[in-house]
Amino acid sequence: GTDFKIDASYVSPNVSVAESLERAAHTYGVHLLISSNVAETCSPSVASFLRLIDKALIRGSKLPLELHTLDLDVSKLEVVQRDQPIWNTRQRFRARQLLEVEKKRKQACADLMSKAEELTVMRSSFTVKFFQSFNMGYQNYSQGEWQVARRLLTETKGLLPFEDGPSNALLAYMQGYDFEAPTTWSGVRDSP
Repeated sequence: GTDFKIDASYVSPNVSVAESLERAAHTYGVHLLISSNVAETCSPSVASFLRLIDKALIRGSKLPLELHTLDLDVSKLEVVQRDQPIWNTRQRFRARQLLEVEKKRKQACADLMSKAEELTVMRSSFTVKFFQSFNMGYQNYSQGEWQVARRLLTETKGLLPFEDGPSNALLAYMQGYDFEAPTTWSGVRDSP
């Protein structure tokens, strides 16, 4: 042995957080789950597309994290099958050049999000009424008013052409306590 030996079993806290968020995405029924650390790095216009869905203790993080999602209904897109091109060396080189040019282009992500037709189509199911009802339900959940949260989050389930995963996840969590917030409730749940 040596004093400079590196323990190969060590895993960075960031890796633990990422793994926990990936598991939690299934619990919340979302395709994309974003921690508050990442959401805070977004521009205000990009952050306006994110929905706060919970606050939880996540393995690997010392502090509770707010959890956000980007609401997209992927079933709204039509999948177009295309023949796979056969790549030769010249085509690969040209593709790499085009990717490099695209990387350097300074198009704001917010512009892309508001102008991209596919994103607009995928967000069309999510109405202002849905967001308002969910936000009120979440605020009541966070403040420990679980009977009111139950009513509002049950309502949000009927406002989309499919069941909202975050609404279901919060309702299931509260149901585990018979819709009565624990006396120690501080708006933060254990790792989902």
